[in-house]
Amino acid sequence: MENFYNDSRLKNISPMKLKLIQEISMRSKGHSIEEMLPQIMSINKELKKRNLNFTKDESELIMDILTENMSPAERKRFAMIKSMMGF
Repeated sequence: MENFYNDSRLKNISPMKLKLIQEISMRSKGHSIEEMLPQIMSINKELKKRNLNFTKDESELIMDILTENMSPAERKRFAMIKSMMGF
């Protein structure tokens, strides 16, 4: 999802959240979901510290970015992890 900047789900996003989504996008390239989980948790902590949270649309966009290059098996594993984490 190289060109997610034009995605309508980002229409009214705050600059801080956009920066975090960009960071997720850059960090996710070439990494498995297991490698990404600590980074996702760190970003989630940062959001809470700043009293921010992602909207449903923003969260869906992040999930799209993360799953873009995954195999079907990895996507299935990701869906299971997502459900365990309450996403």
